[in-house]
Amino acid sequence: MSIHPLAVVSPGARLGAGVTVGPFAIIEDGAQLGDFCTVASGAVIKAGVIAGCHNEFHEHAVIGGAPQHAARPAETGRVVIGDHNVFREHVTIHRAMKPDGLTTVGHRNYVMAGGHFGHDAVVGSNCIFANASLLGGHATVEDRAFVSGAVVVHQFCRIGRLAMVGGHARVTQDIPPYMLVDGHSNCVVGLNIVGLRRSGHSSDDIAELKAAYRAVYRRGLPWREVLTVLEQEFAAETIDHLRRFLATGSRGFVQERRAPPTPTLRLRVPDDETPAVRAKAG
Repeated sequence: MSIHPLAVVSPGARLGAGVTVGPFAIIEDGAQLGDFCTVASGAVIKAGVIAGCHNEFHEHAVIGGAPQHAARPAETGRVVIGDHNVFREHVTIHRAMKPDGLTTVGHRNYVMAGGHFGHDAVVGSNCIFANASLLGGHATVEDRAFVSGAVVVHQFCRIGRLAMVGGHARVTQDIPPYMLVDGHSNCVVGLNIVGLRRSGHSSDDIAELKAAYRAVYRRGLPWREVLTVLEQEFAAETIDHLRRFLATGSRGFVQERRAPPTPTLRLRVPDDETPAVRAKAG
């Protein structure tokens, strides 16, 4: 164990073997860090944080702050973190609102500078959060999701497994698993094919998901029929997970971005000339 003489570590904190604490870092009473964690200069690990092994807390990260809520109670919950996570500069993670609640982070996540997880958020494993990505309270992010820079996720929203969210997106509804969301339109623009391939899914798996995608977004079926079709026509585990995700939503789901049947380009002309000319795009 290596604790810099300028660090402030409470006698009530529990540190595992091989923990390194940099200058001006603060570890409060009751905080728990597993073996071989690194707490860089100026980082703060507050009371109520329980972290596993091999986690990195970079400069000025604040882990376990009080919930940002005008009506938060005097007693709040905890933050529970798994193993092998990286929290870069100025990352903030807040404790749960209620004393028996948890804000949870799984294993092997990478959170870039300025990321924020609100109170009671649930983050799976192997996720990546780019700079300044923000999760509201009670948000859920499943395994292997990729959240790009400056994405804002509304409270209680969910992001499904292996979904990818484009930069600057405003997420106000659930994003189903395996989907690719455009940061400009905030709409689904297809499957996250690259992510699926990198995670080891075969061509057959992806073809099956494409068929399921068409059933969800292209057939125009009533919602209950969509769930029935996914259950009766597909046997793959990936599509069963998609069906279960869709069956448990409460905020609605991000819709597909579709171009109009005959897209046109409107050309501006002076007011004293003929009406605006239309030309087909492409």
